[in-house]
Amino acid sequence: MYLIRWVLKAHELSHALEVIDNGDRVMDFVNQLSHEERRRSPTIMLLDLNLPQRDGREILQRVKSITHGSDVRVVVVTSSNNPTDRRETLAMGADAYFVKPSHLNEFMELGNLIKRIASDNPPSFVQNNQI
Repeated sequence: MYLIRWVLKAHELSHALEVIDNGDRVMDFVNQLSHEERRRSPTIMLLDLNLPQRDGREILQRVKSITHGSDVRVVVVTSSNNPTDRRETLAMGADAYFVKPSHLNEFMELGNLIKRIASDNPPSFVQNNQI
């Protein structure tokens, strides 16, 4: 999570970052959102596919099924370079797929991706430096 904070700060992105570190807690958060008004929904959700206790796909499916879920932009941020994971999550409604790079400087591309999504011009697939 340190890297995410670093990227957001380096790109001077205004944000209120809420970190939820396991799938059950994320699901509780999403279920709570389903009962709240739109203004409380996150704008962008960075979602790892490999969460403890739950698969990220299950979380993505739930987010997209709630009343305001289509308004939540979801960026899958994962170590999986598997084309099937990419295809499945994009088909499920993820706005972008970002493979965690092996070099720190390449991680800065996540900030560019977030900026594009925030401005409603998202790419559908991001892998390392390819945006």
